[in-house]
Amino acid sequence: MDEIRKLTVEERKQAYDVVLREAFPPEELKPLAAIERMIAAGYYEFLGFFRDGEAIGYICNWLDENYILIDYLCVPHHIRNSGIGGEILHRLMTDYPPDTVFIAETEAETGEAARDAMILRRQGFYRRHGAQFMPYDCALFGVHYRTIVWANGEVDPDEICRRHDGFYRRAFTQLLYDSAVQLPLKPGEAVFPARNWKERPDEE
Repeated sequence: MDEIRKLTVEERKQAYDVVLREAFPPEELKPLAAIERMIAAGYYEFLGFFRDGEAIGYICNWLDENYILIDYLCVPHHIRNSGIGGEILHRLMTDYPPDTVFIAETEAETGEAARDAMILRRQGFYRRHGAQFMPYDCALFGVHYRTIVWANGEVDPDEICRRHDGFYRRAFTQLLYDSAVQLPLKPGEAVFPARNWKERPDEE
């Protein structure tokens, strides 16, 4: 039996330390302390996808009315490429009201052949699962991303961009926003140097 539910504090720490740390590089993974702070504030969720009582995937979301920014989607290393990621996306999108708009970021090509092969496979995964690629990119903590959306019906890219930007403006100080967020990333604009995702001095 499949179940998707919010994780306890202990389950979040286990998932973060064992699965998310392995799945994401430091410049893409925010500190667990920041995640816990946003959960406590009521606008973030850390979900587990369980099959017969075993956690087989995780998804983290920022919440803002009927907009959701998918922050992390990952599956434990030993069961990747088995279709579970697509199952999680489908379950997530059927569990929320039909007017929900899901936004996500997927890494843009870098010009490095080996890395780009993996990036293009990931982009292909999202396309196969119904993602619309928006006409604007963004960069966060020095990583260049394409913006993708799932919605029932047509969307206004300008409104998507505004709401997308709003997630970061609400969570970050102005100083941090100005030094780490480029949204939208303007044509020809240089991406800031990559650095670890760190929001406060006490967040490691």
